[in-house]
Amino acid sequence: MNKFRAAILLAPMLLLLACGAPPTASAPEGEGSEAAAEEATAEAVLAELEGLDGDARRERLIELAVEEGATVTLYSSLNAPILDSVADVFEEETGVAVDQYRASSEAVRDRILQEAQAGFRGADVIETNGPEMQILDEEGTLQPFTSPLQEDLGEGSVAGNWTATRFNIFVVAWNTDLVAEGEQPQTYEDLADPQWEGQLAMEIADVEWYRAVWQYLVEDQGMSEEEADELFEQIASNATFLSGHTTFRQLLVAGEYSLVASDYSYGIDAAADEGAPVAWEPPVEPLFARANGIGLANGAPNPAAAVLLTEWLLSDGQDILLENFITPARADLLDTGDADVRTINVAEYLAEQEEWTQRYEELQQFGEVAED
Repeated sequence: MNKFRAAILLAPMLLLLACGAPPTASAPEGEGSEAAAEEATAEAVLAELEGLDGDARRERLIELAVEEGATVTLYSSLNAPILDSVADVFEEETGVAVDQYRASSEAVRDRILQEAQAGFRGADVIETNGPEMQILDEEGTLQPFTSPLQEDLGEGSVAGNWTATRFNIFVVAWNTDLVAEGEQPQTYEDLADPQWEGQLAMEIADVEWYRAVWQYLVEDQGMSEEEADELFEQIASNATFLSGHTTFRQLLVAGEYSLVASDYSYGIDAAADEGAPVAWEPPVEPLFARANGIGLANGAPNPAAAVLLTEWLLSDGQDILLENFITPARADLLDTGDADVRTINVAEYLAEQEEWTQRYEELQQFGEVAED
């Protein structure tokens, strides 16, 4: 484990052990037992499904899940209303109830790691942001999963033991009342134009976006590293750095800013659908997408239900995500038009996260950092 990751994870673990608190004080009763985990394994479930697909596979999984007790425990960072919709439709279609633990991606990650250290098995399925899924995989808390449904997903959707369910696509977005059609940025270089001074918002933690754009400028556009650094300094000098995409999207809608450098496409789409004067198309390209995904928890107490929920969320559940303006991973629903979309390699980003976080924090001195 690198030092940067250790600093993130060690403190809550030490607090947990020092206080003697149970790792999942609010876990549903009966979860996490060693006995339940020994009765069946996801590996055995997947072996039994060998050669089955379509309705036959789904029906057999439902049978096995009902035999287990017809419940599944999901840890997720999906927005609560969307998570409730997913759980309700899944239960209606399969008869299997979903017990939820919903928190931020960091809290989900920490809870899984704490439970693993304590030898407690609370989760069946984990669905959260890509970097956290990758950390959980590297820490050995996910178990192998393969499915015919993975073939139906977009490029870059399978990473180790976790699989993409949705993508966050970073986009430059603008307020259409403040930026006339044809005057919006056409390239990333346009964000450095002095006309945007004081009118641009940047997210204070979008390190992976910064790294991806910087590498594009150097590797694809032929800039020297010094030229790319200078361009970003000029962009930062136009900007106010804010915490949270929801926050700066609300300020964009309200007209406090004309532009945001790296919002999520689904958030802008949802706001526009409600009548807000915001847009991101025609896009500044290339677009950079980060996968968020799902995985089977090691020692899942309900392995058949875990596989059932995972496969359902990679297939029928994708429609629920799309209805809620979440960008789905299923290739036939992943519509970005003719845009050049490039998927961020989460494992490579994490290996360099400490360096790029420091660089992004240093960049912020050229702009204004909003107080919380």
